[in-house]
Amino acid sequence: MQRALMLGVILFLPQAAFAQVLRHPDPCLDFVYPAGAQRGQTVTVDLGGSGGLAAAGKVIVDGPPGISVGTVKAEGPNLVRATLTVAADAAPGRRWLRVAGGGNGLTNGRPFFIGTLAETSEKEPNNTAAAPQDVTLPMVVNGRIEKELDVDCFRFQAKAGQKFVAAILAHGMDSTVRVSFNRGWVDASLELLDDQGKVLAAADDTLGLDPVLVHQFTQDGRYTVRVQSLAYQGSAGSVYRLTLGDVPIPAAVFPAGGRRGTAFDAAWHGFNLPMLPPQKFAVDADGPFPFQLVRPQLPVSDGRDFMIARDEHAASVEQEPNDDPRSATVLSVPAAAYGRFEKKGDQDWFRLTLKMGQGVILETMAQRHLRSPVDTFVEVHDAAGNKLAENDDGRMFMRPNHSAHEFSSADSWLPFKAPQDGDYLVKVTDMSGVSGPSALYRLEVKPLEPELALFQWPDAVPIWGPGTTATFIVEVFQWNGFTADVELRVDGLPPGWTGSTTTLANSMFGRYVPPYCMRALLTITAPADAKPGDLAAFRVTGKATQDGRVIERIAQPMTLYGNSHNDGMLLRYSQVARAVVAQQLDCRLETSIKEITGKVGETIQIPVKIHRKAGAKGELGLVVNGPTVAAGVGLGPPRTIPADQNEIMLPLTIHPETLPGTRGVVVARSWSSDIRAGRPGPCTPIIQLRVLPK
Repeated sequence: MQRALMLGVILFLPQAAFAQVLRHPDPCLDFVYPAGAQRGQTVTVDLGGSGGLAAAGKVIVDGPPGISVGTVKAEGPNLVRATLTVAADAAPGRRWLRVAGGGNGLTNGRPFFIGTLAETSEKEPNNTAAAPQDVTLPMVVNGRIEKELDVDCFRFQAKAGQKFVAAILAHGMDSTVRVSFNRGWVDASLELLDDQGKVLAAADDTLGLDPVLVHQFTQDGRYTVRVQSLAYQGSAGSVYRLTLGDVPIPAAVFPAGGRRGTAFDAAWHGFNLPMLPPQKFAVDADGPFPFQLVRPQLPVSDGRDFMIARDEHAASVEQEPNDDPRSATVLSVPAAAYGRFEKKGDQDWFRLTLKMGQGVILETMAQRHLRSPVDTFVEVHDAAGNKLAENDDGRMFMRPNHSAHEFSSADSWLPFKAPQDGDYLVKVTDMSGVSGPSALYRLEVKPLEPELALFQWPDAVPIWGPGTTATFIVEVFQWNGFTADVELRVDGLPPGWTGSTTTLANSMFGRYVPPYCMRALLTITAPADAKPGDLAAFRVTGKATQDGRVIERIAQPMTLYGNSHNDGMLLRYSQVARAVVAQQLDCRLETSIKEITGKVGETIQIPVKIHRKAGAKGELGLVVNGPTVAAGVGLGPPRTIPADQNEIMLPLTIHPETLPGTRGVVVARSWSSDIRAGRPGPCTPIIQLRVLPK
């Protein structure tokens, strides 16, 4: 009964529920190794994943120009090897590599960094300080903690008085320990040893889980850096970049954003970082992506960069001193303000002037996207100092898979309505006890009005053969009295490709307390003359009208770092969504209807035509998928279709407790992969199911 309440409709199955489930590789790109290169360097990289890469033959590079791809060869189901040449004038910073042509046509992206320092790769065995790998400073070493208890040691010569920095980049590029399933993030430690094995300095969690070690040598000699996992675990994908030498390591930029189409001066903080004058950054104006990557202008760089926000409205910086109500920084609505906790116990106060009944949302961003260590606490006081509202850890968008933080975020989200005209004071403090230049945050003030936000994944949607239709997930959040239906559509496809539209009835949200979400389905159909490997960029738009106000939002594409919800499905913001033609599976499905209507408790029939692949034999399973609070999953168990049957009227019984309204459903090939990850098998185009009251 509980399942029926969640799903809203249930498929009536007179036959056995054990249908023929399609088993197909569902690859995920887990790592790129080495994860970077120097400008002007040609390197051979391994791109490893969890199966399904045997047919891969291409590597796609997203980001600024500067990398050309040479030979690409699949070395088995879990590995592709490619040759990359980095141009001598390539801009330092991050690119994203994807494998094309594997089991699902195009994988998720993984980062690859271009720097100006010399680079090398780890050479085993280097497990002990007595038998280390020799390197010359300055240097970036690309290494990996390959197995349990693995230790990597690197030896170098240093002079008395020489400044020395050792910095790991692993957690900062989402390196994981994946064996049979995801065992967590690479959490490395660093130790500096003299030639007698004495530990001179050590570091572990400096920037997130990544260590940074700074030391000045007092005498000439040979020294060794030792890298190991604090969890003693390792895997082929546990890659890291180790920067060594008298080099700068940036750690934070402030302010961490600005209004689109403007420029702002930013200050950098880091380790061994020279005194830099404020550097001006131009904030990109175009495109839906809400962030951009920046890096300091330095003569040497290991390629690491930082996220800044692209604000839609006025942006300002807190004006110190603002640690009491009398000196509060004045904000308007809407606005974004950037602050930081410069010392322990620091308080930041902001002043808002509101009318009676005027509502605002106060939202902080720190751990999400900016990777700041602070845990914000937000309070609202009236002019007399009375506390009216507070929030520590907000609920809105705070799930780890929607952030650049790897556990439930401690950022704040506080709706507030003014009880009367006047000034109100917003107090922002930190609950974690951190302070300093890296303890930064962004406070956004937005009108409290009915609103929605959309997320779409995967950002690489596999279409299983020419002329075939496939579906993907669109997650719809709504809050603050939003009562409208949401019209969803696929936009921007090239000629010959077909995107769907659907309506997500607001009644689907009715059982849950907002802010909450529903996961809807949309579909894309490839042209009949398409070829495997063809790509089509697209976007998803959601539109609703409430009280005469039109709300239109573009979905944020998300790259998928796992191939199962139960494998710790993790999503990262992506700058582009694509559909890709993959190899045809055992069938293609179509239906003659675009919409169907039924009353609560009624059984309706969905006509389905099955086009089997030439040579495909045996039974197959079909299932009806639709929107739910958790995911687009089967509205009941699958139905087995005999090998000699190519048309069927699929019965669908609308559960008596289904709420009236419209939702998009598809008939899909039963799929062994978890559909909640957004990669189901071939399906029909969207069918608008209109449910009427009984």
